[in-house]
Amino acid sequence: MKSAVHVALGDAMRAARKEQGYSQEKLAARVGLDGSYYGSIERGEYKASIAMIDRIACGLDMKLSELLARARL
Repeated sequence: MKSAVHVALGDAMRAARKEQGYSQEKLAARVGLDGSYYGSIERGEYKASIAMIDRIACGLDMKLSELLARARL
């Protein structure tokens, strides 16, 4: 079951990714993840660890705190 927290975080990741012009596959490759795995995180289907979320934030050239703020968390 999707949690509101993970859906909000995925929405923030998607918005930041699109603003920077990355496809899911390109961002996933940039942070060393499989594209389908990244997509499941972005859709809020997979509950990623804080370390993984930080890794994604770095791939988006953001601090973890900035990504969490975008998600209003």
